[in-house]
Amino acid sequence: MSATATTPTAGEQGPAGAFTAVLNAAVGGAAARLDEQVTRWTGKLGGVASGEAAKLTAKGAFRAALRGAWAAGSPAVRAAVVTAVVATILLLLLSPVLLLVFLLSLLVIAAVQRARQAAH
Repeated sequence: MSATATTPTAGEQGPAGAFTAVLNAAVGGAAARLDEQVTRWTGKLGGVASGEAAKLTAKGAFRAALRGAWAAGSPAVRAAVVTAVVATILLLLLSPVLLLVFLLSLLVIAAVQRARQAAH
């Protein structure tokens, strides 16, 4: 077998190439839909934010920098930022619950070990 026989040509794709194409199309479509939704949300919030901007003159430069960075970002970058913010909020909300579950599981393990030791 030669190297040219195993390399797919431009007209045919192997399973990996097909999977990559499908994944890129799915992620691109999801990012575009998310970008449209976020754009609608920011449009609705724009009126409220502009009314409040007069009250927040000290934070005007920071807010302008954030708006500029958001406007310059591609749909994929915007989707990643929104995902990161949602994940951070979920992590902050779930961390205390997970800590309690972990501590309760340690108590149950200790109780089971003591019961086994007492039985022997």
